[in-house]
Amino acid sequence: MRTQGVCTLDPLGPDELEMIESIFRRELKLRALPLQSDEAEILAARLIRAYQSGIRDAAGLTAAAEGM
Repeated sequence: MRTQGVCTLDPLGPDELEMIESIFRRELKLRALPLQSDEAEILAARLIRAYQSGIRDAAGLTAAAEGM
């Protein structure tokens, strides 16, 4: 039997969005990825999914982004 991660749909406030965007843009720059690319879309989805699964700090979200 597979267990699934818990996903919370708490609303994202301005501070949370700013943190996620900052990590997203830093990762794009580090990877030399254009904003309008499939890879950028995957990265954004991974960051949002990580946040929704309970990772709420910058270090944890950065680690989640680096894991792709």
